[in-house]
Amino acid sequence: MKHILLVSVLLFVSTQVANAQSLITIVRGQDFPPYHFMDESGHETGFIIEVIQAVAEDINIGIKFKQYPWSRCLRMVESGNADAMMNLFKTAERERFMHFSNNILAYEINQFFKLNNTSLTYDGDLGALSSLKIGAIRNYSYGPVFDSAKLDNIYRLETETSLIKALLGKRCHLIIGNNRVIEMLVKQMGVENGVAPLFPVVSKEPLYLGFSKKKNHGGLSETFSRALGKLKRSNAYEKILKKFN
Repeated sequence: MKHILLVSVLLFVSTQVANAQSLITIVRGQDFPPYHFMDESGHETGFIIEVIQAVAEDINIGIKFKQYPWSRCLRMVESGNADAMMNLFKTAERERFMHFSNNILAYEINQFFKLNNTSLTYDGDLGALSSLKIGAIRNYSYGPVFDSAKLDNIYRLETETSLIKALLGKRCHLIIGNNRVIEMLVKQMGVENGVAPLFPVVSKEPLYLGFSKKKNHGGLSETFSRALGKLKRSNAYEKILKKFN
């Protein structure tokens, strides 16, 4: 009986340790509807939130989402104070401290937005915009074409909402951002008639979940990638897509 009791206690303790080890913290920036946002009840939701939750359930890990300013999220993953960061582009700088798996979360389209009552145009030549002040998120990537452009007059802020307010306040000529997110935010702010998109789009790039190298999460990144590929082939993934249009 003592032997059975000892084995039972050891199994219980090892299970608790395993469960503690399987809880990971994923950080995210400002609400980014429909990808990730806080709903009216104070619950985190969105297309990517539900995709990550479905994958986490499949590979039997617990997920805790934490929201901070974008720049702080990057620092937390680099220092190992967070396990992963959600929906971001893969860049050479980020690969220095993050693991990026092969399977992507989604594609992001970025484009310019202007005040509706201005005559500004864009023909795809970024160089033609060099004299304009362009609002963009601090420490954000908009894809290699924009990131490498010779644009010295970039007005950096921390959130998309701040960018929209800067545009409306005429503190910049244009802002750049995810087309779905900017469209939803201007609608929520009640200013959709004052802001207009410019075409062509600037970039269409894949979004990843980046795992911390400081936390030695290379194996977890690959496990997550395989499970994400499995999810994408299922009806559950189609249901999430339809839920968030």
